[in-house]
Amino acid sequence: MKKIAEIWQGMSRTLQGRDATSAIFQTLLARFLIILVNVATGTITARILGPSGRGEQAAMTIWPQFFAYSLSLGLPSALLYTLKKYPTERSKSFSAAVLMGVILSTIAAVIGIFTIPMLLKKYSADTIHLSQGLMLAVPIVMFTEILRSAMEASDEFAIANKIRYIPPLSTLVMLVGLALTGKLTPFTAVVSYWLPGIPILVWMIACARQFFTIRVERVRRSTKRLLNYGLRAYGIDLITTLAGQIQQVLAVTLLIPASMGLYAIAFSLCQLLYVVQSSFVTVLFPKAAARPVEEVVQMTGRAARIGGFLAILIAAFMMLFAPIVLNLLYGKDYLAAIPVFRILAVETVLGGTAVILSQAFMALDRPGIVTVIQSAGLVLGIPLILWLTPVFGLSGLGLALLSSTTIRLIATLLCYPIVLKTAPPSLWFVRQDIEFVRSRILRR
Repeated sequence: MKKIAEIWQGMSRTLQGRDATSAIFQTLLARFLIILVNVATGTITARILGPSGRGEQAAMTIWPQFFAYSLSLGLPSALLYTLKKYPTERSKSFSAAVLMGVILSTIAAVIGIFTIPMLLKKYSADTIHLSQGLMLAVPIVMFTEILRSAMEASDEFAIANKIRYIPPLSTLVMLVGLALTGKLTPFTAVVSYWLPGIPILVWMIACARQFFTIRVERVRRSTKRLLNYGLRAYGIDLITTLAGQIQQVLAVTLLIPASMGLYAIAFSLCQLLYVVQSSFVTVLFPKAAARPVEEVVQMTGRAARIGGFLAILIAAFMMLFAPIVLNLLYGKDYLAAIPVFRILAVETVLGGTAVILSQAFMALDRPGIVTVIQSAGLVLGIPLILWLTPVFGLSGLGLALLSSTTIRLIATLLCYPIVLKTAPPSLWFVRQDIEFVRSRILRR
């Protein structure tokens, strides 16, 4: 009992701390909460809307994020690194990021309005028009990422995590209300995903004003710094952050609504696997930024091993019980998603490991070269998707994504000796990693 009490006290202190270990645990709990909420929202929409309606909803929901991330020019990562690198010019860096965010989000929204009709040829006119209207949410996505990076750079992970879980909680409340009143349709479901973003953005701005002063004058040098890092990090951001978005966009253009609904469910379940590894990613970059090479590589290797081990355990469990989980949550109509889910589960674990390993290059101001090498995986993945999906359907899509992710992981490992002149960290989970986690909890 005494040992259990010590562990409980250590966990309690960890959840209230501000160091790297505390931030990881805080982020991990926040992401698990998000996944549970997303499962609840997915269950509601899947059972009421059916595969076709769920597919239409997925086809409309992805566009604000897709276009915002596509034209981010690496701004969130650049802001985080710049705030850490130049702590005496924090307000100028933040002001420059806000100004760039306004310009980039406006351009992204305009491009989206004109290109969506070409991307949604298999969908109804109403679906196309609502998707175009949702381009008003592009600035919300852009500034959410900017403000979240600013909070993480300030070690305010509690606020950053609230930015993550408050929107899906608000969406869940709206979906429950719509379901109870019988007004849940693909269109009202989409609105419930983006409408809460408006008051939340206002709250985020109020939080940011506690740490930064926005001044649009004399930000030329800060803008150059953001662009210098952002353009070099843009490729990595595009590959790691947009990988899921790009595959969804291609899926929308290649699959009928019913198949898109099956894919959307499989993809959303796989996010539970990524929650562990993404928590390490969120904390690793701001904590490792601008540190010595040896220290960064050591931190990155430990994060990759621990995060990967936990993700493998969850993946094995979910792949084994996938039929029961899908039938229980979504109904028998979604059991056809089991094969692609199992393929995507393996792809998610490998992709999460590649993302963690890439953080070393982000932290050491070397994003440019690895961007070129990692891009090979994405460039090869697109023709694989276009080739395998029409032939093998959902399973072909999953195999194409798995091949692309494997290439990205191998390319990332090769970058260590080529770019950093050091051996890549070991990915084999060892006893020392268990002792590290145990010591970080009990020492509190």
